[in-house]
Amino acid sequence: DPSPQLTSVVKFIYLRLLRSVLRAGLQPRSILRGMSLRVILLAFLISLPADAQDWPYYAGDPGAMKYSTLKEINRDNVQRLHPAWIFHTGDVSDGTRWPTLSAFESTPLVVSGVMYVTTPFSRVIALDPETGKEIWSFDPRLDRTESANLFINRGAAYYADGTKRRIFLGTLDGRLFSLVAESGKPDNSFGSGGWVDLRKGIADDFPNRRIGMTSPPVVYKDLVICGSLVTDGEPRGPAGDVRAYNARSGKLVWTFHTVAQRGEFGNDTWAPGSWEKRGGANAWPPISVDAERGIVFLPLTSPSTDYYGGDRKGQGLFGDCLVALEAATGKRLWHFQTVHHNLWDYDIPAQ
Repeated sequence: DPSPQLTSVVKFIYLRLLRSVLRAGLQPRSILRGMSLRVILLAFLISLPADAQDWPYYAGDPGAMKYSTLKEINRDNVQRLHPAWIFHTGDVSDGTRWPTLSAFESTPLVVSGVMYVTTPFSRVIALDPETGKEIWSFDPRLDRTESANLFINRGAAYYADGTKRRIFLGTLDGRLFSLVAESGKPDNSFGSGGWVDLRKGIADDFPNRRIGMTSPPVVYKDLVICGSLVTDGEPRGPAGDVRAYNARSGKLVWTFHTVAQRGEFGNDTWAPGSWEKRGGANAWPPISVDAERGIVFLPLTSPSTDYYGGDRKGQGLFGDCLVALEAATGKRLWHFQTVHHNLWDYDIPAQ
């Protein structure tokens, strides 16, 4: 009889092979029935290169290492590359029809043989990465007549819990969507009809001010952690708070106040009353996670307004800080402030 350790290894290999069979669109019962351990091991080894081609996070992995093990394209042959296919999203604004010019800043995800790319109009398109053929698309119907920040959308986030796979999309108008990865349809069990209103809780007193997402959220276990784009041209405005939502239900799990509130650590770094309803200090760039240690790192920007600080004297935590939080709870672990009283819009624009 095999040892418990060997049984666990075989089970793991079998499940990995099963995933590869399903990915190929084959019937697992007819393929895997009666396979010997030797054949299962061989098939598993053959299937490994396919997993190496995945790019399931904005920067490759939760920690933003931006590294791939693939070696077929290198410094010796990169100059010989030529387009294999081109896909036109059609989501372009030159300022003639819509009031804002558009910029394409999306970094696609590639998971299990499917590419997921976002567009300037906050659409998500699933493509076959080998042919460029469209599999599905989702349109949140962004109001393109409103003045927008170059219609920027840098990408989506991927989540899987063993039973279901989801694509999370943050939009420029402040919505967080959960989409079924196989079809692109909203997951009705998430939030209200598949989406969560990101304005709730941070923009209640400012109904006419913009709040949205230009960078993708980051996934940690069953949490979707979201930064935001908020206005920074007026002293008071929507808060730049970072929030985590349950990936299955859309329920708010924790909130980190990027402008320290009354009674919180750092509130004494603000002149009396200057912290109240203070805008900015948001995490508009992508957020990174140390998944092994359970730490999320927030790159925060200047408190508003970003070019004047006469009404917000003091160091103003947590403006212009790199903040490390316990990812499961949002509890502050440590912070490092790069500029103690920013007057020059010195954001931390990186993971």
